[in-house]
Amino acid sequence: MFEPLISQLKALFETSAQTGRQQSSITSLGWNVRDAATSLRAAQTALARAKAEQHQDRNRLRQISVSIEDLENRARNALLKGVETLAREAAEAIAVLEDEKAALEAAILKFDEDLLTLTDQLHRAQGRLRALKRGERTAEVRQQIQKAQSLGAVAGQSALVRAEHQLDDILQEQERDQLADRAFAELSPAERPEVLIEKLADADCGDPVRIRANDVLGRLKAELPLLIETDK
Repeated sequence: MFEPLISQLKALFETSAQTGRQQSSITSLGWNVRDAATSLRAAQTALARAKAEQHQDRNRLRQISVSIEDLENRARNALLKGVETLAREAAEAIAVLEDEKAALEAAILKFDEDLLTLTDQLHRAQGRLRALKRGERTAEVRQQIQKAQSLGAVAGQSALVRAEHQLDDILQEQERDQLADRAFAELSPAERPEVLIEKLADADCGDPVRIRANDVLGRLKAELPLLIETDK
């Protein structure tokens, strides 16, 4: 006689353990998703900062180019005027700027390639994070639905099943009450004779107790000839 109870308790414990494991897994998933989101936000900030620095490097490159062109023009003027000392100083400055320009151009070109790769990786990671968040929401909804449908602690039934049974019981009880009221009215004609008299009248057993539309219509039709004669 204890076997059904033991089986029911085993099913309940297994369901509870499984629900606990699922809850733990979903909680852990939420932590990992939040950690990934935090890391991605940090990566976005770092990438934005890198792009800003790259923009500054491009501005620096343009300034160097302008400075080199200006110095070259002034060095030519110095040579034309025979001021070779100033022309040499300008040439030395131009050489330094050209070295800086070459190094900066190479760095910008290399970093442009890196930025393309990093931006693509960031976009892919963002897509994966969005998919993870959708999956997390789906898992949470599915868990709540399974929780509603799984075995509960009361009578081994889920809340849905218990509610369905309660609704059936209420509807059946209401139907029984209606039938009982009807039966009581039929079984107690002495206490409510007017009900029985009305039923008999509706069945054309005796004079009617209510004015009916057919009676009114018949009376109106009968009065028509009299009204016509009066008008004449």
